[in-house]
Amino acid sequence: MALAWKHLYRCSSRVAFPISSRAVLHSAKKSPSKGAPMSLVASEPPLSFTNNIANDFQGRTTWELLRALVVLRLCRSERLVQNAAWMLKKSYAILGTTVTNTLVKTSFFGHFCGGETAQEMQREIQTLHQAGIGAILDYAAENDVENPRDLNGIPQHLVIARTYDYEGEAECDRNAEVTLRSIEEASKRNGFSAIKLTALGKPELLRRMSAILVDAQRLFHVLDGPSLSTTKTKYLDKLIDFPTLKAGFQNAGNHMDEQEIGQLFQAMDLGGDGHIDYLDWLSFVNPMDLTMGPLTPYFEEGPLSNKEKLQLANMLQRLKLLAKAASERNVRLMVDAEQTYMQPAIDHLVLNLQRKYNKEKAVIFNTFQCYLKDSELRIRIDLERAKREGFYFACKLVRGAYMIQERKRAKDLGYPDPIHDNIEATHANFNAMVDLLLENNKICEFMVASHNERSVHYTIQRMAALHLPKSGSGVYFGQLLGMCDPVSFTLGHHGYEVFKYVPYGPVQEVIPYLIRRAEENSGLMDGVSKETRLLAKELRRRLLPSFFSSSS
Repeated sequence: MALAWKHLYRCSSRVAFPISSRAVLHSAKKSPSKGAPMSLVASEPPLSFTNNIANDFQGRTTWELLRALVVLRLCRSERLVQNAAWMLKKSYAILGTTVTNTLVKTSFFGHFCGGETAQEMQREIQTLHQAGIGAILDYAAENDVENPRDLNGIPQHLVIARTYDYEGEAECDRNAEVTLRSIEEASKRNGFSAIKLTALGKPELLRRMSAILVDAQRLFHVLDGPSLSTTKTKYLDKLIDFPTLKAGFQNAGNHMDEQEIGQLFQAMDLGGDGHIDYLDWLSFVNPMDLTMGPLTPYFEEGPLSNKEKLQLANMLQRLKLLAKAASERNVRLMVDAEQTYMQPAIDHLVLNLQRKYNKEKAVIFNTFQCYLKDSELRIRIDLERAKREGFYFACKLVRGAYMIQERKRAKDLGYPDPIHDNIEATHANFNAMVDLLLENNKICEFMVASHNERSVHYTIQRMAALHLPKSGSGVYFGQLLGMCDPVSFTLGHHGYEVFKYVPYGPVQEVIPYLIRRAEENSGLMDGVSKETRLLAKELRRRLLPSFFSSSS
């Protein structure tokens, strides 16, 4: 029955966008607005991230600066970084757990992590707070480093983001409990808490959900609307009228009569304007089981099994528990991005949380990877939803963390590379998304999560041009603990809302995270070299004060 549309599926592009729930409120609500501007930035000169190192490192002890210098210089050793997992395995075998954990804790762990428990993090959080920097709490424990996961033929050490293996629903419950505790800690200083959805449910379920959602998206795309002269290929511009929907069913061999198709059309035409647009269409997807009424048989991906529906219900329950706790405690919950074959499901789940919890303030944040070619359109679609339904759109902008894996998968499965062709295109897209979100400042909040100084400068300049305040405008900056400190501390010193990702967890379970941070630093030679020069300069100033006094 579905051969005609399935053929059209194969001819359409393999792109994936987020899906909304059934209950779209099509009537326009008044857009949320922010408070009065404070501490405008328009008249200030450009920030320097190198001229105020004494202020930048004011909250750090000399020992901490010395440790940072040694750790970052070690990260520049490619041979050391590439063999880190092997060396740690040998150390645990020869020196034992206690000695090895002590060595790691006083070096790499101490530099990149806040502590083993939420309580241990309090000193680090207090130091950041005194420097005007907030915290994004992130439980970074993972499974063993002796048996690294293989992700579509890509070793774990080549994927710079954390991944989770599914070990059962009980393990997902445990991860939710850990995140609940981090929300409680974050509430003490009005911070963020971070979570990956693969920690709360089976990754294969997210992949299956994503495939179903992409089928629903393609089904809309292949209805060309020949009777509509204004039809565009862009999702937000395209419209489907009743004759188009009727012709689509007839061409697919469906035996629904005209009255039944008319009733379906009326149910999907939420605006009552005689046209179904992209958001109308996607709103017809049932958020609980991902069915789409009489359109479901035209999906290539099979429906969720009863077991999968139960797993989905459990995942939703965990998410709702965390979102409710975050909302009640004035904590923002940041959901990390993952691979493209799971991201449509993640977007779908996050968007439904935003509908409920982002009505009065931004609580739930999604993450968009700007190295993806479809990131702009996905952001525009979600912004349009926020405008229609009257909730805050909130997100974190990053460049991306799965490039090698994504490109290999695209090549192996024969679909177009989803990633921009070069780094320049990614930079341009990142800045364009900053512009787009700043221009929609009344209905959105976002974080520039970047170690790229040019991106930070660009955002500050655009804030100034738009007369947005340093704080209270819903524009945040984020960097990882132990990295890019001159940028973070300078932003905090000048009153911008800046946050550090503060990972924590048992030393041995955080080692995979530490190895990725070492690898990331080894690949950022210019930035690390600059930071080590600043650290060395500050250490000389502290340890040789008479020399600096006489030379000034």
